[in-house]
Amino acid sequence: MKDPIGSHPTRAEQLDILVTIIAEMARPGDAILDLGCGTGYLEHLLLAARNDIFPIGVDRNLDSLATAAAQFGTRAAFVRGDLTALDAIKPPRERCRFAVTALTFHDLSDVDKQAVLAWMAAQLEEDGVILIYDRLRLTEPSLFAMQRAIWNRIERINGRAMRTAATFAAYEADLSETNRPARLCDYETWFEALGFGSQILHLHGNVALIGAARR
Repeated sequence: MKDPIGSHPTRAEQLDILVTIIAEMARPGDAILDLGCGTGYLEHLLLAARNDIFPIGVDRNLDSLATAAAQFGTRAAFVRGDLTALDAIKPPRERCRFAVTALTFHDLSDVDKQAVLAWMAAQLEEDGVILIYDRLRLTEPSLFAMQRAIWNRIERINGRAMRTAATFAAYEADLSETNRPARLCDYETWFEALGFGSQILHLHGNVALIGAARR
């Protein structure tokens, strides 16, 4: 299956890391809740790594869900859901071992991000894990030249650019209603409020894989 966001230069590596974590930790039959599943690319990776787990994809796009469901039959489930209307989302499993999202959170407001994290926590088994793969918001103008150097290196190695902002002001101007990455300190605060410990598991440029579990 081809990655529908294959132009993202570090995505393949970071998704492989996310899948590796789940593949090594999962028990047979564990359910993995994937918010913003699109056409099911993460489900494809998960089932290639472990055919004894059960992915549950959630997305608001019916066409994407239909494409995903047609590929996997009974090996996975796909549910329509809008992350700004969480009460209407009805996963087929009462509890999941893993709740994940990949490059979806930056589309949400900070208020919605917090609500989704709380909802994800409520779906988890007691020993469940949350994995957030998304951009982190840059906050320090004095360090922006260092970040640009990393982006330039990523483009040189991968042949594709991650970001192109020439200045910190240009970076901030590019933020919008559909591009609102959270700060690392925000994630730490939100998870702390839920009684979860959290840490960065992998970081490439400013795209992070964050893991969280109950303390």
